Amino acid sequence: MVGIPHFAGAYVSGTELAPEALRAAGLIEHLQQAGLSVRDEGNLKLPDYLPRHNIPPVRNWPAPRMLWDLLREEVRGWLGGDGFALMLGGDCSTIVGTATAHQELHGDAAYVLVIDGHFDAVAPSANRCVGAAGMGLWFLLRDNPMWAAEKVWDAGRIHVIGCQQKPREDYGVEIVTLAEMRTGGLMQSVSTILEKIPANAKLLVHFDVDVMDEEAMAAAYSPSKTGLSLEEAEGLLAAVLRDHRVIGLEVTEFSALRDTTGIYAERLVRLLGNALATRATTASSDTLMI
Repeated sequence: MVGIPHFAGAYVSGTELAPEALRAAGLIEHLQQAGLSVRDEGNLKLPDYLPRHNIPPVRNWPAPRMLWDLLREEVRGWLGGDGFALMLGGDCSTIVGTATAHQELHGDAAYVLVIDGHFDAVAPSANRCVGAAGMGLWFLLRDNPMWAAEKVWDAGRIHVIGCQQKPREDYGVEIVTLAEMRTGGLMQSVSTILEKIPANAKLLVHFDVDVMDEEAMAAAYSPSKTGLSLEEAEGLLAAVLRDHRVIGLEVTEFSALRDTTGIYAERLVRLLGNALATRATTASSDTLMI
């Protein structure tokens, strides 16, 4: 288990507190009770200073890039071993650093499954300042080394599920909306997506807690009345994590500042513990790096 305590891509703080909040809520103990061997690697050491500002086009730039460059080095160790990597905390911009390292490590076998209430691919504009949390997939899919890496992702190796609505521009990424999933059945939709991914793939899962509705997860950085219920989210995530090709899970957008009583941290701990328990039954040799 590894904590990534940052809010470099966000407007306000909160997501940087997620790793410690989830530890305090008993995540390690819950995973151990599920039969998983857990090794806590602590938190990623961030630079002493990360800029914060609201100057277009990218809020706090170059803080997001500084984080991604650090993650590119560290994630190779997390995703390159025999264990399963659970990465906690941070806003959605985390995916740029983790997915870049994932591709550098596994090449064309690297795939990403994004479970998110939004399609975070807002393009930079000189006329407005946008946080990198809403732009992560744009950075991965566009060829501009100033932003992320020299080699961009093939859109066919990124799948997005759970979005509240279709974006105007999908950049070639397959997106299955929440409404489409419910129409076709949540489990069937997940199965259909997983069947499209090659048998030899190495799959990184990005789980944004705002895929759940406000009733289930009011401590999301940007909660919404539309989304999965707690039970739906747990069932969906469990179905994904049961797949032996999944080598890592990053959990983003949990804002501990919104969780004044700790109830939502406890809910998320139960959700993650129950979903990850499938690893104990499908791959008993897994060690979780938390």
